[in-house]
Amino acid sequence: MRNVSKEIFLNALVCPTLGWLRRMRREEISREPTLGEQFRKEQGIEIHRRARELYPEGFLIDDMDMGSASEKTKGLMKDPKVSTIFEGMFFVDGFITKADILKRKGKGWHLIEVKSSVNDKEEFVDDMAYTTMVIDRCGFDISTISILLISKDFRLGMKNDDLFVELDHTNEVLNRVKEFKPLWELVEKMTRQPVKPDPKLRFECRRCELFEECLGKNIENHIFDIPRLSQPKFDQLTKLGIVRIEDIPNDFPLTENQAIVRNCVQTKKPFIGNKLKNELETISWPAYYLDFETVMTAIPLYSGIAPYTQIPTQYSIHKCSEPGRVIDHFEYLADPSKDCRRELAKNLINHLKGRGSIITYGNFEKNIVTSLGRVYQDLSRELNSLVDRMVDLESIIRKNYYHPEFHGSTSIKKTLPVLVPDMSYDDLKIADGDSAMVSFAYLALGKYKDREAETIKRNLLEYCKRDSFAMVRLHQQLVKYV
Repeated sequence: MRNVSKEIFLNALVCPTLGWLRRMRREEISREPTLGEQFRKEQGIEIHRRARELYPEGFLIDDMDMGSASEKTKGLMKDPKVSTIFEGMFFVDGFITKADILKRKGKGWHLIEVKSSVNDKEEFVDDMAYTTMVIDRCGFDISTISILLISKDFRLGMKNDDLFVELDHTNEVLNRVKEFKPLWELVEKMTRQPVKPDPKLRFECRRCELFEECLGKNIENHIFDIPRLSQPKFDQLTKLGIVRIEDIPNDFPLTENQAIVRNCVQTKKPFIGNKLKNELETISWPAYYLDFETVMTAIPLYSGIAPYTQIPTQYSIHKCSEPGRVIDHFEYLADPSKDCRRELAKNLINHLKGRGSIITYGNFEKNIVTSLGRVYQDLSRELNSLVDRMVDLESIIRKNYYHPEFHGSTSIKKTLPVLVPDMSYDDLKIADGDSAMVSFAYLALGKYKDREAETIKRNLLEYCKRDSFAMVRLHQQLVKYV
């Protein structure tokens, strides 16, 4: 059995079952991190390292053994000559926590939480409140609590001092600590008991990674598949004892799109809107199916770019003379060693010159082209003309076609396997957008060398090409329904 950590405590407050599973180390919740998750973890480590450089007098607690780290932390806190401690470990009554930065302040301490985010979030208050509560239980006074966020004004080449912005959260955190303290024994008891607590369906369950193995098990069409399901409607349905879409009565108030989903599930037949034909006929030929990939990092890869700026790095375009008939293919992959947005924009304009609709899936491509127009004013007229030609294929599907196997979503991950079952990404080395983003970031950071780098580049091109061709196939299939 594990000690209670911040994650376990906060999970248990929302769902005792999840808190119990986390503490008991059940195999059902363990998995290898994705490439994207690993990259974000690495970025977090780098942000914390840079934060520590702001306090050169600090002591880092790097002991791997929890007991040793806890004792060393206490010893340093009792030493008046020590002003700053990094990664201080605290263990008391089965609860553990780490403090990113502790600065001595009079007879008390200033707790500083470091986050790899440019935006402040309510959940950060919970994080700091848990840490403060455990340190307080250890007998140390936390008098000030603040958070270090990444500054939106930081640019590559600036000093570490410019990377962070500090916000005071003392009052909010101390008030939250007052709410948490009475729950200490309750969480300890319910996560320690030998039998797993019975799960209870909550609105928060819709985002739980264990839902399909928990209360969603053996329910093919759960009410969470209803698009834009609000908490009030969820509460009404569960009060009626309804968790399956099949059981929703016809007189239950739903929006038009929600009613379509219910009807398709109950009749086991797809919905084909009477405007599908007209919307598809608005597409002019030749048509260009466009897909972008981007990179976005906490520490900018290139000069003049803010943290977490979305940088387009590649595109793929399939040109068709009619639905399903490819007559040309264009692609571009940026040089990872430099900011190639201008070159990408100029190539894009050249590849999409002339007339004909530009088919995208969602608003992502439109937003990227619009942002390029804002950055490069001399290209804005030509880039904006591309935006004017764009047709959103996902929007056409959302309004005019629904299949029960979409399970409430019109994302391409849901629609492609249903409408084009012979097409998949299983044979690709890079098979999702998150992995593509991280692979390019690693190229830019010099992680891959020579042959390996060239292989990664080929894999990136193949993935993006598959994405744009997926739209070709989806469009071709939709035409068969009109």
